[in-house]
Amino acid sequence: MKFTAIDIETTGLGPEKAKIIEIGAVKYEDGEQREVFSTLIRPQTAGIPERITELTGITDEMVKDAPGEAEAMASLLRFLKGETVLLGHNIPFDFSFLKVAAGRLGETFEYDGIDTLVIARHCHPELPSKTLSAMREVYGIRTERAHRAYEDACAAAQLYFAMYEQYGEANPAWFEPKPLYYRPKKTEPVTKRQCSYLQGIIAMHGLDLTPDYETLTKSEASRLIDTLLAKYGRKG
Repeated sequence: MKFTAIDIETTGLGPEKAKIIEIGAVKYEDGEQREVFSTLIRPQTAGIPERITELTGITDEMVKDAPGEAEAMASLLRFLKGETVLLGHNIPFDFSFLKVAAGRLGETFEYDGIDTLVIARHCHPELPSKTLSAMREVYGIRTERAHRAYEDACAAAQLYFAMYEQYGEANPAWFEPKPLYYRPKKTEPVTKRQCSYLQGIIAMHGLDLTPDYETLTKSEASRLIDTLLAKYGRKG
């Protein structure tokens, strides 16, 4: 079996509004790691929500010099070239964010997926929780950090191998890749007026913030402007 285990960390739950702040991807072939991709991403927002920092440990300081979404996604797409199967725990979530981000670059993002969450539900209907953390405990999978992209991608792959060893021979269909689908909502690009206004706010307050105007949407720009005005006011 050949696949790429992948995981992301984000600023929220909706791919049209929240942003990716970390991607971890590991290519596997015949049960062995082949290549690794890992990067933090500087989100085009006013900052990482406190609840996300508490969950992941990722801070604004950690991502301030990280690549923006466009650069990170371009690198990921090069890494995934020729790959056809993505594996992850609740892989449709990760896929939705990555597809939307790829779409902002004008790129397609079409893959089959193996979802270890769905497999866990087949293998362990008796368990009250099938989160990645819960399943790691069941199978004794140890990682240095939870809720970090590279570590969670590796944990999902190890979980797949462990469940396959116990249940794969009798239930091969559970472990087969299936097409991944997500239809992104239509978004409007940021307007020239919004760009100019946003640049003015940033300059007026001397903020260390560099939005990616090529990928910023109209609604994202509006929310960012409102957030900055609420935090810093209209005057310098």
